[in-house]
Amino acid sequence: MTHISRTFMRLSISVFLCLGLMGNLGQMAFAASKAEFPLREKYPSVPTISHDKLYRQLDSTVLIDVRSKFEFDTLHIQNAVNISISNAGFITRLMRIRERDLSPIVFYCNGITCAKSYKACDKAVKFGIKDVSTFDLGIFGWTKAYPDAAVLLGESPVPLDKLIDEKQHQAHILSPADFVGAIGKNAMVIDIREHFQRDVIILTKVTRVASSDKILGLINKAKKEGMTLLIYDAVGKQTRWLQYLLEKEGVKDYFFMAGGLKGYLKASLGPSEYD
Repeated sequence: MTHISRTFMRLSISVFLCLGLMGNLGQMAFAASKAEFPLREKYPSVPTISHDKLYRQLDSTVLIDVRSKFEFDTLHIQNAVNISISNAGFITRLMRIRERDLSPIVFYCNGITCAKSYKACDKAVKFGIKDVSTFDLGIFGWTKAYPDAAVLLGESPVPLDKLIDEKQHQAHILSPADFVGAIGKNAMVIDIREHFQRDVIILTKVTRVASSDKILGLINKAKKEGMTLLIYDAVGKQTRWLQYLLEKEGVKDYFFMAGGLKGYLKASLGPSEYD
């Protein structure tokens, strides 16, 4: 075999190995993307934007927070506008924004397992609204990366030590049975579900109803009277946001029901003396 032939063969093998490696890396990247952003596979047609790109173009982007007002008021991205996807006028408000502003529209919600931003983007596209995408890393990932461009209870930059981790959250969680067992004269039970979520009512003899915009008054009353706060929501998601307010107000004696109403019904506790 000539020197040229051997050189050509070595080059061919090298190219083949490189192409194989690139293919494997591509498959690994795709698998990693599926693992890190599990909902992208479910919404393949929804355009997404990375946190670093969004940060660079933040001032030239219409940023829509599609979560509830309470979640938005607790923690949001700087300059974002709150239009809850559950709002009946969601598309109408988007169209009004698009009429006066042709900037890119980016939707976001809580994080990689939150489908609201995908649904919002998909809905916008179906109604003919162009240049839209979703920031699917969500508010928590954003805040950790860019605390200077996030707002926590009116404070910015966000002090990262004030972000509540899972351990701190779980320290205030009671099982449905333990939650009911903790009810007594020195406890205040509060249902913080929104009005449209209250199709099933529990613990009617002791429960006070307070949607997110009414809760502060009850918190202050409980603090003044030295009462334990026992709070439940629909599925155990809203209480995470309320915890920020409780911590800011200096409340220490509070607990949430694991899984909210859904967890209570799943536990099949049956009627109690409080129903």
